[in-house]
Amino acid sequence: MERALREAYVLVDSTMSTHRSTERQRPVVMLGEDSGSFRETAASLIGGAKYGISIALLHDGPRADAILAAVRERDSRQDGWPAGVALRLLCAPKVLGTTSVTELTRHASGVEVRISAGDLYEALIVDGSSALTWSTQSSNEELATLVTDPATAKALDLLYANVWKTGRPIPEYLQIRERLNTDMVRRVLTHLKNGHTDAVAASEMSVSLRTYRRHVAKLMRDVGADSRFQAGARSVELGLLPRQP
Repeated sequence: MERALREAYVLVDSTMSTHRSTERQRPVVMLGEDSGSFRETAASLIGGAKYGISIALLHDGPRADAILAAVRERDSRQDGWPAGVALRLLCAPKVLGTTSVTELTRHASGVEVRISAGDLYEALIVDGSSALTWSTQSSNEELATLVTDPATAKALDLLYANVWKTGRPIPEYLQIRERLNTDMVRRVLTHLKNGHTDAVAASEMSVSLRTYRRHVAKLMRDVGADSRFQAGARSVELGLLPRQP
C-alpha cells in the first residue's frame, strides 16, 4: 500500500511539473484551505459517478467525513446509483471502527470494504478519470489535489486496483487479528520489530531455530508483509504491539 500510493503521489507531482506552463489545461488543481471547497468537490465527483468510486482512508476527521457523507447522500437519492457502479473503501485498521465508516457499511448499498495494515495515502478516485488526493501528514494539511487529467487519474486507479488486491475483507481481518493476539505471536513480533537475528530470538524464546522461522513465515503471510522488519511494523498498525512514545 505504502509503496504503491507513494508512486501515485510522485506521478501527480510529475504531472504538475509537466503541465505547470499550460495553465489552460489545468490537469491538476490545488484546492485551498477552505474546507467547503473540499466538500463541494468531493460531493460533485461522487454525485457524477457512473462506473466506480474508490476511496482510501488513513485517518478519520473532516476530510474522511466529507467523503463518506457524500457517498451516503448519493446512495440515499431516490434514483440510486447507476447500474453497475462499484463502490470500494480501503482503510487503515484505526479507521474501521469510526462512526463515518460504520454508518457507511450499515446503510450504503453495495459498498465493499477492505482493511490494509500498511501506510495509506488518502484518495478518492471516480470512474478512473478523476481523483481527489490529500495527505494529513504533509507540511500543509489543509491542501488537497484535484486530478482531472484522465491519464493521470487512470494511473492512480490502476495503482489502487493493485493495492486493493492485498487488502483484507473485514471478517478476514478480524479473524487474523484475533488469531495473532497471543503471547507467543507478540513475542515473535517484538523480535521482528526490534530487528533481532533469528538465532537470538529463538534462544530468548527457548525454541529451535527451525520452529522460530516457521512462526516468522506464517506471521509474514498473515500480516501481508514483504520483509521481517515490515512484519514488525505491521504488528503495531494492527494493534498487536504498542506504539513507541
